Amino acid sequence: MAESEFDQHSDSYSEKIGGMIAPFGQGHDFFVRSKADILRPIFATIKEDTSKLKVLDVGCGVGLVHSYIVDSLGELHGTDISSASLDVAGRANPHVRYLPYDGTTLPYERDSFDCAYAICVMHHVPVPQWHGFLREMRRVVRPGGAIVIIEHNPLNPATQWVVRTNAMDENAVLLTPWKLRNLMESVGCNSIWLRYVLFVPFAGKLARAIDRLLARVPLGTQYVVRGRV
Repeated sequence: MAESEFDQHSDSYSEKIGGMIAPFGQGHDFFVRSKADILRPIFATIKEDTSKLKVLDVGCGVGLVHSYIVDSLGELHGTDISSASLDVAGRANPHVRYLPYDGTTLPYERDSFDCAYAICVMHHVPVPQWHGFLREMRRVVRPGGAIVIIEHNPLNPATQWVVRTNAMDENAVLLTPWKLRNLMESVGCNSIWLRYVLFVPFAGKLARAIDRLLARVPLGTQYVVRGRV
């Protein structure tokens, strides 16, 4: 998706996504909070005291997840190709630092961050650029840090339906978990692990326990891959 396409959706992103996922029983905020719940334990594996971490959100969009994690981190930065989205994010999250991204080179020095993550971004990146996208994330993460990718699972029928019927995903190409894992290995990540998430779209303890139990079953609506640097 080009910058102008993202700009068109920046002011109404939550409403549009919410309309798409409403048939699955939860509003968009549930899925935003679930991403924060996924990220926090991963941050703690990098440093037990996460208040000392410097973290980058690549393709941050309007920064919906940032309000749920910024207080637990030392620094949170976000970057995106959509200047309109960054304007929205900056107004909502004054304690997060935002910079525009040209889609090729991240606007940061090598080894700047303890962790870089991207939430449902790579399926918008043109396939020939997948390797370069991850290579840039690897470049800006210092040794001992981590790269985290959360993506739609093309093995899940509900996910396929949402992507096919969502105007914002018109040009999306879903990547399989094993493809992503191989790409992360190719840019120098190690200790890579994969988990499937969001089997049950409910927030209760039982639902979350079911998700943990099924984490290795390749049918969650999304999946998470983490690689160490």
